[in-house]
Amino acid sequence: IGILIALSINSCNEVNKIKSIEKKSYENLLSSLRKDSLQLIIITDYQTKNLNMQNRFIKTDASEIVKAYSSDSISKMLFDIYRGAYSFFPKHGTYNSIASNKGIDIISSEIIKSNLIDLYDYEYSRYEFIDKVLDDKYMNVFLPFLHKEIGFFVDSNFKYNSVSITQFENNYSALQLECQNLNPMSTNVSSLLNSIQNNVNFLIKEIEKELNK
Repeated sequence: IGILIALSINSCNEVNKIKSIEKKSYENLLSSLRKDSLQLIIITDYQTKNLNMQNRFIKTDASEIVKAYSSDSISKMLFDIYRGAYSFFPKHGTYNSIASNKGIDIISSEIIKSNLIDLYDYEYSRYEFIDKVLDDKYMNVFLPFLHKEIGFFVDSNFKYNSVSITQFENNYSALQLECQNLNPMSTNVSSLLNSIQNNVNFLIKEIEKELNK
């Protein structure tokens, strides 16, 4: 009987230890996901405005833009497209630490486990690959084009100049073409970021439920 009691106590202690590790994993993941969520709000807003401005230039004639907007307003539109080069940097550290120590198996919620794997091993990896391609397009093609052909530039403090209406209008067709080249990849990135944000927010809610049990 004494041996059985000792085994029962050891078993109970082991269960409590596992639950304690699981709770700590949830807390660390929640902290990391909340930081990602805050960053995603900013980046998805940038990407939405970027895509809207691209589409406006693609679908609108130069004469309509020049007639409807001032030089400063046009520069603001160009800056919205410029910010499409800003990237989202997901925080992998907590998840990688848990996964490398086989801690993912300690997580009892199958829906949390499944969505974590989908987010970190698929969606984040896919985004980082596509973002790298988009970043290359911006840095090597689009931003140099804005500077050389449109006369638009942004300084180290993210202050931008007011473009010349004449230069903008003269090179508008080329700007439309550059936007058309960026558009498919920007659309893909924007869609993927929205999907990531939904998954992150879902995981935050599910983990909070587990911690509040």
